[in-house]
Amino acid sequence: MSDAVKLTLTLPESLAAQLRAAAAQHGWSPEGLAVDCIAQHLEVAIRHRVLVERVEQIDAAILDMAQAVGELSAPSAGIDLSKVCRFRANDGEGTGDRSA
Repeated sequence: MSDAVKLTLTLPESLAAQLRAAAAQHGWSPEGLAVDCIAQHLEVAIRHRVLVERVEQIDAAILDMAQAVGELSAPSAGIDLSKVCRFRANDGEGTGDRSA
């Protein structure tokens, strides 16, 4: 186990007793149970961090889209905004064509 990281864990006696009791119920060692619990919590923490980063990326993309929409909808004398969208109604019933 040359790639293993050694950690020292100090628990209050009441928590250590709960750990020993829980491990004994299942025939596990208290150390093994503690390692499994720590590993599970680290995995959850890593997943949470990835989700937070993704939410930040989505927020940035939404902000970019909102700014683009704001720029496109700003009053301008030289741009025909009806030509911005590829899909537009060609008859009175709301059907569209792709000829824009």
